[in-house]
Amino acid sequence: MKLIVNNSDKIGIFTGLLCSIHCLATPILFVTQSSFASANLEPIWWDSINYLFFFLSFISVYYSVKNTSKNFMKLILWTCWIFFTIIILNDMIIIFEISELFSYLSAFSLAYAHVHNLKYCQCKDVECCNN
Repeated sequence: MKLIVNNSDKIGIFTGLLCSIHCLATPILFVTQSSFASANLEPIWWDSINYLFFFLSFISVYYSVKNTSKNFMKLILWTCWIFFTIIILNDMIIIFEISELFSYLSAFSLAYAHVHNLKYCQCKDVECCNN
């Protein structure tokens, strides 16, 4: 658990980038697959990866918010996570037709928020995080 707490921003960056790769790879994989198969079915596990991204991104934001030294970063991290979650959920259940670009933007925004927090907003001692 301490590993997650101490590296929450790094986990968040990794998760955001991995999600972006997943989003970029999906169309390529399914176009390639459909050219070899008669059915255009995506594996169940492929969509379930989104739930893993929700979980990992939530945990990383939760602990990053607890450890940040800047109050504005708490708002930015949670806002990016909510944007990310809404966009990905919409992509899964299609409430609104939106460009795939928003999926990439939400994942990169969350990863960038973690990069900024890691670089500029870390507590130097236990006292500053308790504010």
